[in-house]
Amino acid sequence: MATTELLGSIVSQVVGEAAEVTVIMPSGANPHSYEASARDAERILGADVVVSNGLELEEALVSVLESAEDEGVTWFRAAEHITLRALEGGAHDHADEDDDHPDEHEHGLEDPHIWTDPVAMADVVAALQPVLTEAGLDVADTADALLADLAALDDEVGAILADIPAESRKLVTGHRSLGYFADRYGFEQVGTVIPSISTSGEPTARELSELIEAIRDNGVPVVFTEVGTPESVARAVADDSGAQLVPLSASQLPEGGTYQDLIRDIASTVDRALAG
Repeated sequence: MATTELLGSIVSQVVGEAAEVTVIMPSGANPHSYEASARDAERILGADVVVSNGLELEEALVSVLESAEDEGVTWFRAAEHITLRALEGGAHDHADEDDDHPDEHEHGLEDPHIWTDPVAMADVVAALQPVLTEAGLDVADTADALLADLAALDDEVGAILADIPAESRKLVTGHRSLGYFADRYGFEQVGTVIPSISTSGEPTARELSELIEAIRDNGVPVVFTEVGTPESVARAVADDSGAQLVPLSASQLPEGGTYQDLIRDIASTVDRALAG
């Protein structure tokens, strides 16, 4: 089992025909708040291996996953197998001054949005292979093929983004979802509409004012908005700063698509918006 559809895409490509892969959360579900149904809990307890993101991205599922692990289910946490990035203080982040956003502290100030870097996901695949082998699955060939595909995807994304000048590589997003993408491909994160790693946070008037000022000062032409970002707030930020509002899906697979398709879509959306 995999907790999210993007992890389900990765796991399905690794196991091929060797096992059945079930995704716990439906497409478009908020991983921070999704709670397991009785049916979900039953299926988790019956799984051979459960693959989750980790870093409490699936915070409402943690108790169920812990119970399953206690019952002998193998629980693989993807984030334990990559080099994690610390959350950076954005243009309007004051977590060190007050506690307006306590979730920043609960998550240990480490960014859980690991999937936006295909090289990090290659590390996940490499770590998952022996776990699946231990579970009795022969996945050596499919894992190797996926690792090669992720390396090619990294090259492809770099090529897609190559025409964006250095001075234009500045991102403002709905929440802190593109940190690994930004680090991998040379972007600066100027700020976020929701100053949190979760879509459940709420910006203060001061934070919005400072974000608008940062957008103007940095000449950022686009605010990328995502599922879960309050549209009225994002629209107000864009209107007051003079930026254009551009929808971007950072976690939901395109219909009928794969993890690779999602990363291509992110790169293409960013490129169209910033290449000028």
